[in-house]
Amino acid sequence: MKHRSQPLSARQPKPPAPQPHRRHPVAAFIAMLTLACVTLLAIALIAMQRTSQPATNSDRPQASADAKWTVGMLRPDGLRIIVTGREDASQVLDPQQFSRPEVRHGYWIATQIPAQLNKLYCWCGCENRGIHRSNLQCFEDEMATDCPVCLGTAEIAYQMSQKGITDAAKIQAAVDVTWRP
Repeated sequence: MKHRSQPLSARQPKPPAPQPHRRHPVAAFIAMLTLACVTLLAIALIAMQRTSQPATNSDRPQASADAKWTVGMLRPDGLRIIVTGREDASQVLDPQQFSRPEVRHGYWIATQIPAQLNKLYCWCGCENRGIHRSNLQCFEDEMATDCPVCLGTAEIAYQMSQKGITDAAKIQAAVDVTWRP
């Protein structure tokens, strides 16, 4: 008896035809709900980030008579504070009382250029706690002893004044580049 071979297609079963993928209605609803929640969360995070970060010059309008100005907001004169109070070093702590050289140097700077420091906003955030109005006041107590922002702001102002740059708006711009979050 002769055995006839069958064609290959006849010997193997055909795979089932692909069916369109269908999700269970509950799974589809959960997927859409998850996507909506993620989208809303992303929008909320972006909104919170915009309100918690100081705006840059390009995305915040300059202060005007109509806008409510707050400390830290860039003013038309290039400053971030309204200059008030003392412009002398009469209340700056004695630099010699500090043992760390960088702290002693910072307090010494405050005795040399108090009028400049009185015009500068300090990015350490001390004004938000109602303590200070300017970088000068950071040196009228011990705030600057442990604050690299206070010391750094004074150092930038001193270095620029040594180069003949005394315009407070230009110094504030340099401070902003270094210390603004």
